Amino acid sequence: MNYTKIREEKYRASLNDRLVGILTRTTCKGISATLCGEASVLLKCAAGVRSGETSDPMTTESVFWGDQLAAPILAYMAWKLHEDGVMDLYRPLTEYTAEPFLPGERNLDYVTGQAILSQTSGFPRKKNTDGMPTHIEIMPTTLFSYSDYALLYLQRAMTQAAKTDLQTMAGEMVFKPFRMRSSSFVWRPEYEDLFAHPHTKGEPNKKVRADKPNASRYFYTTPTDYCLFLNKIFVPQTSKKCLTPMTLEKMLQPQTELYSGLKWTAGFGHYESKDGLFLWQFGDNEGSKSLAFIDKEQDICGCVMVNDDHGFDACRAFLKDALGSSLEAWDKYDGFSLEKLRYEQKLKAARKKYS
Repeated sequence: MNYTKIREEKYRASLNDRLVGILTRTTCKGISATLCGEASVLLKCAAGVRSGETSDPMTTESVFWGDQLAAPILAYMAWKLHEDGVMDLYRPLTEYTAEPFLPGERNLDYVTGQAILSQTSGFPRKKNTDGMPTHIEIMPTTLFSYSDYALLYLQRAMTQAAKTDLQTMAGEMVFKPFRMRSSSFVWRPEYEDLFAHPHTKGEPNKKVRADKPNASRYFYTTPTDYCLFLNKIFVPQTSKKCLTPMTLEKMLQPQTELYSGLKWTAGFGHYESKDGLFLWQFGDNEGSKSLAFIDKEQDICGCVMVNDDHGFDACRAFLKDALGSSLEAWDKYDGFSLEKLRYEQKLKAARKKYS
């Protein structure tokens, strides 16, 4: 009996009937999603439009601005460099950079690659007027505080240690061996006819064209491409191009405790409940939202991307209505709770004490 085919037909019957309904209820412009099992892609589907102005249809080949979905890929490459002896993720990143990332910062030597991957670097999240931070906000390695700037710092250390740029490194270590033909850290000419334009308040935003790699902000991909990467996380591989199962286990080991059972690994949120283990990462851009996940209870991984500022509503509906996956981890991280409030107060106090 072909169990893979049975699963594919089960999800197809569910998703094809639900994607259009999800768009209607959330008023989003377009959605694309891919599900992957242990061996292969089970199903890819799309609905809606790439642009509200042109009404070009959304397809499974449409390319999205993935933003923070770059973090797990950066983590994977960092651990590969660690495994190959190019850099040590437990050493200060100042050992790999020619110039200090934050000149004059007294505790920069406490920031390691592992601290950045576990989001305990202490770096700020919001931009200053000049677009770059000037100091650390929280003592490194003490508390979870997500920072895109920290990822940019790790990128700089990785490229200087490997003596190459991020786009070249990603192509050699991830995109080419995993056959992610549509993914890139820089804009490519073929994206002109494939790009799912972000929409804010119903209107298309300007295209985001990155002419140089910046893992803290620019990443282009499709849900199917991203699932090809997730599959290498979901199922340990034996290829020399992939992390060894032992290193992958280290990468996915929770490093940081947040609140209410939420933890953070190198690149993924981590939540284990009575229903099983759920790993996730999200992309939160101006007019473009995405969610990548590994659902151990259902033995499936997936990626859903939406080109609208209400996209998280569609992502939630996709998990709940189309897959029946638990929203418990997402609700705890993204919703309101007393535990979350107490944690935010703890962060505020830590920033005040550090300053």
